Amino acid sequence: MRILKHAAAVAAGSALVCLALPITPTAAAADVASSVPPPSRSTLVQQAGRVVSAGVPGVNIETRDERGTQSVVAGVGNLRTHEPPRPSGQFRIGSVTKSFTATLVLSLVADGRIQLDAPIDRYLPGVLPYSEPITVRQLLQHRSGLFDYGSVLWANPKLVAQSRYRDYAPADLVRIATQKPLQFTPGSQFLYSNTDYIMLGMLVEKVTGDNYAHELSRRVLDPAGLRHTYLAGHDPRLRQPSARGYEAVHSPTRLTDLTTYNMSVAWASGDIVSTTHDLNLFYSALLDGRLVPPTLLRQMQQSEPAFPGFEYGLGLGHTEMCGQQVWGHVGGVPGYGTYSFTSPQSARQITISVNRSLTLNPAAGDEINALIADEFCGDPAQR
Repeated sequence: MRILKHAAAVAAGSALVCLALPITPTAAAADVASSVPPPSRSTLVQQAGRVVSAGVPGVNIETRDERGTQSVVAGVGNLRTHEPPRPSGQFRIGSVTKSFTATLVLSLVADGRIQLDAPIDRYLPGVLPYSEPITVRQLLQHRSGLFDYGSVLWANPKLVAQSRYRDYAPADLVRIATQKPLQFTPGSQFLYSNTDYIMLGMLVEKVTGDNYAHELSRRVLDPAGLRHTYLAGHDPRLRQPSARGYEAVHSPTRLTDLTTYNMSVAWASGDIVSTTHDLNLFYSALLDGRLVPPTLLRQMQQSEPAFPGFEYGLGLGHTEMCGQQVWGHVGGVPGYGTYSFTSPQSARQITISVNRSLTLNPAAGDEINALIADEFCGDPAQR
């Protein structure tokens, strides 16, 4: 069964995107009740091995469900030493950062410092050169019409590798995007754009008078109890990597180590570093209503169609698997792909980190899809 489609192909034009694109489950899978037990540890180990066999150096998985918490790793975290991935290690989460940024913005809405339906120009006058008003809500929901700067900066794998030490300020990224006209009338369509979340990071700093990283820690990371999550900022190193990150930059058969990377190019759109455990804690805290008031959580979950079978709320992706409402996000940056999904209905969660992303083989994407589907639809051996 194929539930998610990896959408981070560099050749497609925006390597920063890496968004979940669901495909309707097969009829047999759609009929499976969520009462079927989740995969056993042995099943998870087998599935992780299949992900590695499909072309990923290493994989790190944590599930949380009625059987408790399970951590599984497979493959190698370092191609030179052949060490396995570290279950508690850190990795770049890419666009999963957007759920964090959205939560931060909503906490400021709760404090009365931001209005969701106010034009962004009210807070950041003159930053955007367009006459059409773009609201905070439209930025959160990728309905602004802003061009995605990522399709310029990461247009191909070689450019991704060559620019790994380049430093960017948020204003630099917005200037790249605003050299293009609006792609459509704001609010009329969905278009995934990293520029939206750069604008939201700038918004946070403007209304608080503080830097984004500090507000993120104070309003999101600390309340959720995340002890191993941080914004990388301009530091290209990973503090305690789960695995080194690789991409096929020069040829499909030769992987280049891109672990060291200045991710200021992603900032509030994709610069957070975390662990599988912390990501599960985050989505649990968010969807339990512990990070934003229930009324605002409901607004985050008011999703609209983005792709067939998939909707997008305010920084949250949404689909249905086997009768369950499933929320989360996918992220992809050089060397790291992250998939984190939660069903409040069944209290099942899965977070997956792989150390190859932007040049991921479709077959590996299919195996990751199967991992996610089986967590929510139940152990395939017991269907």
